[in-house]
Amino acid sequence: MTDDIQRRKRDHLTICANDAVAFQTRTTLLEEVELIHCALPEFALADVRTQAAFMGRTLQAPLLIGAMTGGTGDNAAFNTELAAVAEALGIGMSLGSLRPALEVPELVREFQVRDKAPNALVLTNIGGAQLRQYAPAQIIDLSRDIGADGLLVHLNTGMELIQPGGDTDFSGVLAHIARLVDAAQGWPVGVKAVGMGISFRDGERLRDAGVHCVETAGAGGTSWMAVEALRATGQQQRLGQLLQEQGIPTAVSTMWMRALGVSVIASGGVATGLDMARALALGADLTAVARPLVAAYRHGGPEEVRTYLDDMIAGLRYTMFLVGAQDLSALRQTPRVIGPALARYADAGLRP
Repeated sequence: MTDDIQRRKRDHLTICANDAVAFQTRTTLLEEVELIHCALPEFALADVRTQAAFMGRTLQAPLLIGAMTGGTGDNAAFNTELAAVAEALGIGMSLGSLRPALEVPELVREFQVRDKAPNALVLTNIGGAQLRQYAPAQIIDLSRDIGADGLLVHLNTGMELIQPGGDTDFSGVLAHIARLVDAAQGWPVGVKAVGMGISFRDGERLRDAGVHCVETAGAGGTSWMAVEALRATGQQQRLGQLLQEQGIPTAVSTMWMRALGVSVIASGGVATGLDMARALALGADLTAVARPLVAAYRHGGPEEVRTYLDDMIAGLRYTMFLVGAQDLSALRQTPRVIGPALARYADAGLRP
């Protein structure tokens, strides 16, 4: 089974670097967040502050390198080089699923990035469907041994449906998340979607279970049903192609989680500094980017990844200057206009 997992993770990196697996008809709806221009900012660009505090760390920009991989058996350099970029830029990093390392302890080396990123925010993650296979203490202890600041449980129902041999039994996942939160005793445990977003109702249940944060990973970025459809055959492939546009747009999940008072990491199609600014204006605490970095790494290594992330951070600072927001608190208060497609979701999520 571990060989299959390693092969799948290699496939994912190759597909995400070379194939068109972005949503084709759905968008993040971040484009419907119009930030009002300020012609009199009354401060210099150099005065713009993008620092953010999260899980006990201070980031120089509210940005994470999103969870991508781990446990391929030959990918330690990818994670350590990205971790070095995160450290240099003062941002965070999420690691891929811990499942391979839980099954084959030698693979933990692909998750050990602290020597390259002693000050960066580092998160681990594990699949929700796998929580019944491992004791909460086992997951938490491994995460802490790696040096992580927190853990995200990923909920990937669509991906598992289409994935050859996928785990489609999600019964009891919420109770397992609650047990994991209890076992962590205040150490941060959050939840992330995988390309399909989080609904208002699910956000309520996760908040009540005590999770520290929710990562949206909404529609408009990478369609993981499309990724798995490229690996599948027969009926699974056909249904993956049919359903690959399903999901809740990133802007919608971000807006709903903020309405619930849940700390939120906005991801799923957040690919530019302007995307970041719009998500933060909706109330996100942090943002995350993943698939564009795979392509950048494959094309030009960690240097190109750093250039891409540098551009995102600079784009955020420029946008903040243009709307008169000197810091992230001011950005969240900046005047904005919400477009009609996003506005119709605003109340829909609040209904029973």
